[in-house]
Amino acid sequence: MGRLAELRKKLLHKKLDALLVTKPVNRNYLSGFTGSTAFLVVTLRSALFVTDSRYTEQAKKEINGEFELVEIKSTKEYYKTIVDIVKKDKVNVLAIESRNLVFSQYETLKKYLPKKEISGQTGLIEELREIKTEEELAYIRKAVDIAEIAFEKTLKKIKPGISENEIAAELEYNMRLSGAEGPSFPTIVASGKRGALPHGVASEKKVNKGELIVLDFGAVYKGYCSDLTRTVGLGIINRLFKNRYKVVYGAQQKAISSIKSGVILSVPDKKARNYLQKHSMEKYFTHGLGHGIGMEIHENPSINSKIKGILKTNMVITIEPGVYFNGGSGIRIENDIIVNDKGCEILGKDQQRLVVL
Repeated sequence: MGRLAELRKKLLHKKLDALLVTKPVNRNYLSGFTGSTAFLVVTLRSALFVTDSRYTEQAKKEINGEFELVEIKSTKEYYKTIVDIVKKDKVNVLAIESRNLVFSQYETLKKYLPKKEISGQTGLIEELREIKTEEELAYIRKAVDIAEIAFEKTLKKIKPGISENEIAAELEYNMRLSGAEGPSFPTIVASGKRGALPHGVASEKKVNKGELIVLDFGAVYKGYCSDLTRTVGLGIINRLFKNRYKVVYGAQQKAISSIKSGVILSVPDKKARNYLQKHSMEKYFTHGLGHGIGMEIHENPSINSKIKGILKTNMVITIEPGVYFNGGSGIRIENDIIVNDKGCEILGKDQQRLVVL
């Protein structure tokens, strides 16, 4: 079943007659359009792709054949197009993406459609995006490969005195050279005491011997993201850091071993926390174990100890246990995981050994 058919099935189930799609990544997912300005109206009968003259030619090349292309010249035409399809397809309940449509647009829609119900919805398309096709999985695998190649090249450049910003720039440059469209998110390079910041985006701090360096990075390939975290040591690393690294790695492996289609989403997180607790380190693990990835770096499902739902075949998730010692250091290890019926496929190299430069 195609993506539009799946969406219409959801609309019917929720007793909705149409959906106005304004979130760019959802628009891309349904239509194939990679430009920055357009919207979709999907009814139970029709599918409109609406943009202006700046993007008409691009849309002709990119959008799939299920959509009718409509070119507008003004904001007034924007709303007129919606009104026309609502009348034509006898839409009584128009759904909107409530986390994306701004309030002023909602108010204007109400003025143009005073007798229609406008229903704020969340997750209609995001739920479809949870399960990846084989093509999507291939893109994510490639995005991981690109990030890994770039990481290996960047390691050769890390020396005492180089700044975190320089390391991040080198990493992003190498991802571009290896085929990335860009980084998945602002690259994190956090060394020494800054490693205790889970999202310590690269700074002017210079790296020093004896420090651990946390690098969290990812590449975008064909619109799909990868997300990896590697912790490396520079110079002589003390035994305490090495022992902590082994524990974090063990927690990651415990979590990964529990992953399989049908498993409750909270199980991997609990497995990792239990392992850390046995080594008196659970209190230093201050975030959820992971999240879905795909066209966005953070997608459904979340992986934490309280989340409901189950893992499903062809979900792609991150498993990233970490420990953070305020004023001390941080350690995180992250791989991307494809869920399947027999267990899972681990993307990215195994990080059992602490790499010391």
